Amino acid sequence: MERITESVTSADGTRIVYHVQGEGAPLVIVHGTLAPADTYYPLADLLAPHYRVVLVERREYGVSGNGPRPLDFARQAADLAAVLDTMGEPGFVFGHSCGGVVALHALLESVQVRRVALYEPPVALAGTALATTLDKARDRMTAGRPGDAIVEFFETILDSAPSAGMLDGMASMLAPRAHGLVADLECFTGMDPDLSRWSTLDVPALLLSGELTDSYGTKSIDLLQQTIPNARTITFPGLGHTFDDPEPVAEALREFFV
Repeated sequence: MERITESVTSADGTRIVYHVQGEGAPLVIVHGTLAPADTYYPLADLLAPHYRVVLVERREYGVSGNGPRPLDFARQAADLAAVLDTMGEPGFVFGHSCGGVVALHALLESVQVRRVALYEPPVALAGTALATTLDKARDRMTAGRPGDAIVEFFETILDSAPSAGMLDGMASMLAPRAHGLVADLECFTGMDPDLSRWSTLDVPALLLSGELTDSYGTKSIDLLQQTIPNARTITFPGLGHTFDDPEPVAEALREFFV
């Protein structure tokens, strides 16, 4: 199915690129840390027969523009709002990982969303939890070692880090995305860890998690389930944070986004 690339100017003047395929009600996908929009093409292909699927390229990841630093979630929420405004009608939103936290912040700004689904938005990492990781990642970037910045990140968040060889391979592959990683770390470090502001949301919410996820994912889902009044949780057997098999996720979204 044809995928069309378009763009919109966000509130602070930053160009935000997005890709559209399919027809019907808008379903906007907001990508996670180190996982730009093309990572979600398999999921989008499963959803496009049912929705107008919109894949957002978040700022600082090399396709959309950059902006003032340090970055915060309010600016990223404004980017999502700008994309939603182009749809001509309220849409569904699926946010994965950091993209889910972006979606949560957009909801605070009264953005018109019909329903929201969040796959392991790591709200448990908000505040000071990643401050040291951010400082080290910035140092590695200044020294021209983006792969080492990514190693620092994975060694912090994963319950059991991959072998040194596998970790080095991942870091080498993901090094071009390290600039976006640092931007996301700025957002989490600057975020207020008090989640009570989401306790008054009236948008139906679906919280998604993988059975094989790390502890920060499980804790985050538990915190949001306790906070968001109109939320329910699905845990997928055999999946982790990156949900390598998109079919069960697509099926859950098709059932929820009606």
